[in-house]
Amino acid sequence: MNKKGFTLIELLVVVLIIGILAAMAMPAYFKAVERSRTAEADTMIGSVVNAQQRYKMKTGNYTTTWTALDVAPANAAAQAIYCTKLAKGAQKNCVNNSKDAATVGNGFAMELKGTATNTGNSSGVVASRVGTGQYTYKIYKKYDEPGQAQCEGVSDDDKELCADYKGVDTYAAPAYTSASIQ
Repeated sequence: MNKKGFTLIELLVVVLIIGILAAMAMPAYFKAVERSRTAEADTMIGSVVNAQQRYKMKTGNYTTTWTALDVAPANAAAQAIYCTKLAKGAQKNCVNNSKDAATVGNGFAMELKGTATNTGNSSGVVASRVGTGQYTYKIYKKYDEPGQAQCEGVSDDDKELCADYKGVDTYAAPAYTSASIQ
């Protein structure tokens, strides 16, 4: 009798061990991917804030259209909302929080809010996480506010991610809410 090879039980044990290791690694992988998305949104928010400040120096007001900014994405429309990670032709459907249109992507609905300089410190940009996945947080910043953008979480996963974004151990409510940006 030939004793070369593995038994079925040995193969099943190896497959089971690999499955357990993969199941433990997947949540950490998805969280790392989401952290990279928050970094992308933070970079875009910073670019928008700088562009809005340049626009305000030229005109005296902020703009609510992406095409008026010098950092407008190539497929941005003349509207206040731009959805990242959408197919090229789908951008025209990105309106009013874009929950329906943005489900075909996996990014952010970036909204420019506020135009007049006399509205005080209430004009800003809001990036709402849309698309598939377990996260529904918002990252936002007022145009004339120094420092890091705010992160607002809804679920426990969102709050944990926002704490990572802010570089703290536990989630704390932001200094102001995204609803206060008008």
